[in-house]
Parts: sequence; structure tokens; C-alpha cells
Amino acid sequence: MTLGKMNASAQRILRRYTICDWCLGRQFAMQGYGLTNKDRGVALKTLLLMTATEVYHQKIKRGTTLIRRLAEKGQFEPARAFLEKEGITDTPHSQDCEICQGVTNRFHKAARAVIKSLEQWEAHSILIGTKISPTIIEAEEQLRSEFQITTGEPIKAELNREIGKLVTTNLGLTTNFENPDIVALIQIPDFHVELDVHSLFIYGRYKKLIRGIPQTRWPCRECGGRGCQRCKDTGKMYPESVEELIAPSVIELTQGSDVKFHGAGREDIDALMLGNGRPFVIEVLRPRIRSVNLDDLIMQINESTKGKIVVGNIRFANKEVVKRLKGSATSSKKVYKAIVHVETPIPQETLLALENLTMPLMIEQRTPQRVLHRRADRVRKKRVHTIGIVPLNAQNFELTISCQGGLYVKEFISGDEGRTKPSLAELLGTPAVCQQLDVIDVEIAEDTLPW
Repeated sequence: MTLGKMNASAQRILRRYTICDWCLGRQFAMQGYGLTNKDRGVALKTLLLMTATEVYHQKIKRGTTLIRRLAEKGQFEPARAFLEKEGITDTPHSQDCEICQGVTNRFHKAARAVIKSLEQWEAHSILIGTKISPTIIEAEEQLRSEFQITTGEPIKAELNREIGKLVTTNLGLTTNFENPDIVALIQIPDFHVELDVHSLFIYGRYKKLIRGIPQTRWPCRECGGRGCQRCKDTGKMYPESVEELIAPSVIELTQGSDVKFHGAGREDIDALMLGNGRPFVIEVLRPRIRSVNLDDLIMQINESTKGKIVVGNIRFANKEVVKRLKGSATSSKKVYKAIVHVETPIPQETLLALENLTMPLMIEQRTPQRVLHRRADRVRKKRVHTIGIVPLNAQNFELTISCQGGLYVKEFISGDEGRTKPSLAELLGTPAVCQQLDVIDVEIAEDTLPW
């Protein structure tokens, strides 16, 4: 658009609307770079004033009309000052801009409302959003339709940007369009602020050192968590879980409202989790504090759990790490140690021959009977990578097995009434049962996670 066309369009707009610098300039936002819309509006009004002044010196009445329009409908103080200098003092002060209803003159008030709403929340990044009154949106749409404006930007984009600049500069925050700590949504024009506080993610590994603890809170099967005689009104199948042992310290240090626990798979309730621990991410909902001292967190968790669990390798994470952990639960390699009892004595050479099976050993495993109530009944194919045997006596041996995540090891040992093939019991030719199971390694390539 040429300067002449912009000048003519601005003149026509001022005949019809009372309009502020920001709203006039925004109609030509695609013209020029490095300028605010207010800069554009002031520039256009300045150009119109210079043109009108020239007219005034040739035709006073016509020039006065143009300058009055700039002073009143354009809210342009230099035009008012010119008229007063010429002794014309009866020009009324205009009302609020008919497009934005005066909002653009109150950017600082909007920013202060956001800043006040953030007083109790720590954040490193923010994203400003606005919910604008339909009357403001409709007014701008009417203007653009009436004057065929194609060079503007939405008022929403301007408000988000200008308020955001004031907030981030004042608080020393960064703007993050993809994954901000907090999204502040401002109602326009009343400046009511709603905060969407994004979760804080903390990665670590846990060891479970006693049996009988599930990974996450397990609602009572009989009452569904409401509380009954069976669960002694706790609503839980078990008194505590790994999640519940970790959560109090995390909530205390972050002042979050609650947590969600995400594990890279899970071990059986009666199994220990040893080695370097199982990877997990604890998601803190609506945290007020984000710059947690992770060494303090480790120490507090480990002291409070009284030897039941131990956590380590704690670091900050993100939602993508959670997705990767969930996806790795069945693809990662896991190592188990089990004490196996066989019904009939097995010669040592027969036992040790298991170590020489061709690997990987492909296992077809139908969903075990013990988890049918919560898992789909289907056949899963899993790999056993290695098997190690240490005989203990004629009917007991220690089994070390490296396998693909998702293999039900107890059922691989017993066969689960033919639902797992081949099974250790089938290979040995005698019923076998897992008497004790420990997880001793969960292999996750942490350096490949999307930190």
C-alpha cells in the first residue's frame, strides 16, 4: 500500500470513528518493521496534521475542520495544541476509542493485574493470552469490512504481545509459546486474570527395599475408593505405595496441589526393585515453587521413607520425558532375579543347559489370569535375551533373566496353565513356581531422553 493510500484510508476512518493511535496503526500493521502499532498511528496522524495545517493556511475553515477531527476523533494532542495556539479552544475532548474501548491506553493496568495474580507463583516463563469482549472484536471487524482493510493484525495478537512485553520485562520472565510455566489469560476489558499453571516434572529412579508396596495408590476393589470395612475406610487396597511415600516431600517443597506418578513399567507388589532403581517422573500439579533444591528433595524423601524406598538420580524433566518413559516400558530391557521351586528334582546339568538355549528366546504370552481384571485378554510376543542359573538344592534354584519389558516373569516360570509358551516349567518338564522375585535392572538410555 502506498503512503498516499494509507493517508486516504486513515482520513476516511477518522471521519467515521473515534480511534486511538494503537487502533489506527494496527490497521496498517503489515506496513513497515520495527514499529509498534502506536508508532504507526502517531505517524499517520502526524502526516494528516501536517497536511491539514497546510490546508488551514490556505482555507482556514476547511483546515480547521480537518484539525478538529484529528483533535477530537483522533485523540491527537498536537492537533489540539495547534488549535489552541490559533485561539480555537472549543474543541471537545473525545470519548474512549470506539474500537478498543480505551483498552490500549491501559496496557500498564492490564500488566499490573497479571503481575499481581502471579505474586504467589514462581515461574521462569510465561505466555499471555486474552479473552476479548465480542463488542471489541465486532467493532474492529466492522471497520475493516467498511474500509476494506487488508493490512492489519488482530487486536488479540497486539494485546497479547504488548501486555506480555510489560509483564516479562517487569518480572524478568521469558515468553515461551510452546511450553510456558504459566499461561495468564486476561479478560478484556475488565482485566480479570485466570492462571493456567503448568505441571513441574521431576525425573528420578527409585529402589523398593521391602515387599508388599505397590507403585501407585491402589483403590479398594470392593468400594472403589469410597471407604469400606475391607479397607478400614482408607479407600485403598494397601496402606502405602511408592507414589505416596515420595509425594509428601515433593508437595511440601514445591507447594503443589497434588502429584501424578509416571513409572517406566512397574514391578509386582511382592517384588523388590533393586540395582540402580526404576526410572520414574513425578508430575507436580500447580506448583508454587519450581526452583527446588534437588539434593534437599532426595535427602528429605529418603529420610522420610524410613528405608522402605530410596530415590536418586533426580533431575528436572518435561512432558516429553514422560511420553518416552511410557513408550519404553515394553521396549526396554529388564533384568530379574527369581527363586524358583520345581515339583520334582532336576539334575544340575539339565538346569544349566537352560543357559545354552538359542537366544533370544521368543515367548508368546497370553494375558496372565491374575491381571485379566485390568488388562485386555490378548497374546503378546516378548523376547528373553539371557538366562542364568545358580542351583540351590535339588528342587530350588536362582534364576537371572534378561528380557524385554512387559514379560510377565512369574508366568514365564510357571506357564500359567499353558497361557505362556514356552515356559520354564515346559522346558524343564516339571511344574515350577516363582517363590521370590526381584527386579535388579531397568535399562533406559537416559542420555537419549528429550531433556
